Amino acid sequence: MRNRKKVMITVPAGSDTGTKIRLKGQGGRGSAGAPPGDLVITLQVQPDRFYKRDGLDLVATVPINIAQATLGSKISVTTLEKKRVAIRIPAGTASGRRFRVRGQGIAKDGQRGDLIIEVQISVPEKLTEEQERMMREFAEAGGLKY
Repeated sequence: MRNRKKVMITVPAGSDTGTKIRLKGQGGRGSAGAPPGDLVITLQVQPDRFYKRDGLDLVATVPINIAQATLGSKISVTTLEKKRVAIRIPAGTASGRRFRVRGQGIAKDGQRGDLIIEVQISVPEKLTEEQERMMREFAEAGGLKY
């Protein structure tokens, strides 16, 4: 049976999947009386449900409705440090458009990435009668016939 011992490690800020941490002399015993080898730990970072990582930048997909995209709106997003930042969505914003919040991404080695907000227009599955009537009027005003 192998000897097991607990080791404490400090994971450097900004580490990502694949980052290796080497602990000198903490590995298995060397053969023929040689000193123990090194223990190499390879990190596997679990994905976040809200943020995706792109280098030091964080990408957050935020749903907005068709009225917000068409008319413009102000939305609030939570940063990694749990601060709220407000961004202005201009009128006529298309789905997939990105907005950059500087300095709100991952911090590593004295550098800091950005938070990138990608808006995704959500379309309702069901409309009330009034909403449907208004959407038809909107479509007809734009030259569409039903």
